Amino acid sequence: MKNLKDYEEDIYKCSRCGLCQSVCPVFKATLNECAVSRGKFNILNGIIKKELNLNKTVKKYLDLCTGCNACKEFCPSKIDVKKIFIAAKAEYYKKNKISVLEKIINSYTLFKIGLQFGRIFFSIYRFIGLPRILKYFEKVICKTGILGKRILLLNSLAHGRYKNKLAKSKHKTQKAVYFEGCFNKYINKETEEAVKTILSGSNIELIKKNFECCGVSYLNDGNIDAFNKLLNKNLEMLKDDFDFVLTDCASCNDVLKNYKLFTNKETAKKLAEKTIMVSDLLKDFNFTANKKYKVAVHKPCHDTYDFIDIVKNINGIEYIEAKDFDKCCGFSGKFALQNQEISRKISKQKAQSYLDAKVDFILTTCPACQLGLNQGITEILAENTKEKIPEVMNLFLFLAKYCKTV
Repeated sequence: MKNLKDYEEDIYKCSRCGLCQSVCPVFKATLNECAVSRGKFNILNGIIKKELNLNKTVKKYLDLCTGCNACKEFCPSKIDVKKIFIAAKAEYYKKNKISVLEKIINSYTLFKIGLQFGRIFFSIYRFIGLPRILKYFEKVICKTGILGKRILLLNSLAHGRYKNKLAKSKHKTQKAVYFEGCFNKYINKETEEAVKTILSGSNIELIKKNFECCGVSYLNDGNIDAFNKLLNKNLEMLKDDFDFVLTDCASCNDVLKNYKLFTNKETAKKLAEKTIMVSDLLKDFNFTANKKYKVAVHKPCHDTYDFIDIVKNINGIEYIEAKDFDKCCGFSGKFALQNQEISRKISKQKAQSYLDAKVDFILTTCPACQLGLNQGITEILAENTKEKIPEVMNLFLFLAKYCKTV
């Protein structure tokens, strides 16, 4: 991994034209010049020249970023902003004494304990039928303020209890190591069950391993030591022979492919070559919906446009292209915790485009994006309970639950 100094030329290459302002979701929500790339580059330029110190205040400004990388796509010089910010944050961790509170927040042990607690909590939560009860009263609950909105967001995590329906199996000729993300592994197993249903009639054997988190939140935060520990543990799981590594989360897919940038291990190079999304296997499948649904998609920042073609080709649905369907949802994991007000503002604007389209379903391939979209919907519901509320759903669950394979 490069150091911040290694990006000096890229930072200098920024002409400060301000085009990044027009695509940065955080700048649009705050109008804060330090939230946009050129503003951060001015700060980083001062650090490289030793005119500024890389302290907590600077780190706070660097954290004003969802990591969507829209600025890179729009930048005339194609500067990879995200990598530069990660390098700067990594330098912050090297040069500064980390507080006890920061260590607690960044503790992976506590993170896993939280996930285990979440698994137990949501199992009980579903068993006693709370998701349906709260869903029925959601328009009342969202009027109770921020607590009510958070309760509904929590409730959105618990929706559904899908069990796989296995088709007649073919002879398995390919081995796929299945990398499920933290959310799908601990909180909601229905995405994995859906993937098993869809692929049950194929020639693919799904192999489960006890993977750790992909490390995306540590990487985006610049905590490279913590990220590398997870990287090494996950690579240890990939010593056996396999045809490909299969992911159902756009963020996990992106991070696994980039492990090779942080280690010289051959397994990391192999992982980059053989990691694919479930959607990559579905391009030749023919799906027919069991009803005439109006469906829109949200493209996660880390996914390609390929999965949208799968949705468009589902027989029997009406595909609606919502405004800004490919723009950031504003959640982005840790960003939503650190910048709650900004995150809610971005999510609300994003969700409104789907409510305007009056669709039945919003399909995506990222669990964090599901949370972001649901967060935006609760913000709108708090103001207007007459809106038609679409269901935010993982693409693979929709295909398994509401479609059949022809």
